[in-house]
Amino acid sequence: MANTIPTAVSSLGDAFEAMLLDSARITKVSVTSTTTDVAHELRDDTTLVVLNVDSGSAGVLVCRLDDAFDDAHDWLLQPGQHPLGVPGGERTLRFRALADETETTVRIQEN
Repeated sequence: MANTIPTAVSSLGDAFEAMLLDSARITKVSVTSTTTDVAHELRDDTTLVVLNVDSGSAGVLVCRLDDAFDDAHDWLLQPGQHPLGVPGGERTLRFRALADETETTVRIQEN
């Protein structure tokens, strides 16, 4: 995987990759609307992301769809760090706020 290093074997006996902190692969998006998407395109070689939602917010909704946000397929990201695997598939992350006029910053780190 790009921008990762191998780690020690886990307690389950599996080795896994750890993402490197690389400021060149961090993007900030500002989410302020419950009806207008904020889209982020993942790099083609990205397989891991960490989404960091500002602690002062109620959270944001995210879905991984190309053409439009879909309420039936969104996921709530509460404040904090969310490591997720994104191997293959759709490369667009779409974000929406939980409440209008409340700005929430989401930091996206890709491996």
